[in-house]
Amino acid sequence: MDVPARSWNHPAMTTTAPRAPRPTLDGALGPFTDDRPCAAWGLRVLATLLDSALVATVVFVATGASPTLASLPGLGKPGGAGGAAWTAGTLLVLGVLQAYTGMTPGKRVAHVAVVDDRTGRPIGLPGTVLRWFAHVLDAILLIGYLRSAFRTDGRTFADSLLGTVAVRTTAPPPHPLVARLRRARDARAPWLRWPRQVTSGVALVLCAAAAAASVTSSSGGSFQTSEAETTCAGRGEMSATARIGTSRETQWDSRWGISHITRQHWQVGSAWTVSKEGDPGADPDAAAATARLTVRGPDGLSYSAEQATPGGPSEDVGEGSDLWWSEDGTVAEAVVDVPEDVSGWTVHAVLVDGRGSVLAECTAPAPGVDADPYPS
Repeated sequence: MDVPARSWNHPAMTTTAPRAPRPTLDGALGPFTDDRPCAAWGLRVLATLLDSALVATVVFVATGASPTLASLPGLGKPGGAGGAAWTAGTLLVLGVLQAYTGMTPGKRVAHVAVVDDRTGRPIGLPGTVLRWFAHVLDAILLIGYLRSAFRTDGRTFADSLLGTVAVRTTAPPPHPLVARLRRARDARAPWLRWPRQVTSGVALVLCAAAAAASVTSSSGGSFQTSEAETTCAGRGEMSATARIGTSRETQWDSRWGISHITRQHWQVGSAWTVSKEGDPGADPDAAAATARLTVRGPDGLSYSAEQATPGGPSEDVGEGSDLWWSEDGTVAEAVVDVPEDVSGWTVHAVLVDGRGSVLAECTAPAPGVDADPYPS
């Protein structure tokens, strides 16, 4: 019986076929062509600054916070708790635009698109999010960002990890999802089509406005006091009167005529004077008197201070004495810092002698400050 011959190759004679390159999608032009060269490093920096200005302007108008370089993870600051949510939301919108068009408004103005190094198309939302977090590596001593300035392909560490490149164009091949949406639009609502120049014009206007708002930003402040101080006669063995006043200090930032308060706090002060019949110079108790001041809110929250002599060192809790008015015959005074509006609060002022005995005390409502915090 004939047995079919079997071929046999010695292991030393076998060869391994080279790995085939990743296929390129039909119609894709790859990362770099004559019409889509590698984007210059300076253009990428310009795009980042424009996007950061746009984020900062949106967050400032919404909350008053001022994030810096928010489009650079690891380097930017969200602008405080109040602006963190708006910063994240604005970055998400920019991320979606880059994910499916390859460009944010800043990149569109700078003619820079981030695309896949194989297909030349935008990389979609998952890849864009991963690339954004990968920029944390680039932020370490700025090595990754500077690296792209000296490479012929302009890649940062994030680009190398995610397989992306930045090309100079505003018309990369569309992402598959965008291509499907465009076909559906052309079939059902062709009137929704608009020239690419319109999109670029809108991006230019937004970035120019944001840049102008960042350049023309300013800050200011004001110090205002209650129109009239409250006076109350002390109850005690000494004929003394307490004069109580309120001040408010305000700081704000402005952009394009839009102002937001960045810091505001109040002070309540009291000054004790003794009537002519009770000459403080002749009374050793009055000469060594101490002012105690407590400001209490409707919810029971209170702030206190104690001061020995006018302009002297502070004791206990509070800021001590830094009255914004002066009055002859003052024997003791005190000032309390309060981080919120004291309208509706109650002030309890006490005058004690060197032994701690109460010489006089009185209770009165805290006078409010009704002036405009933005004086013209």
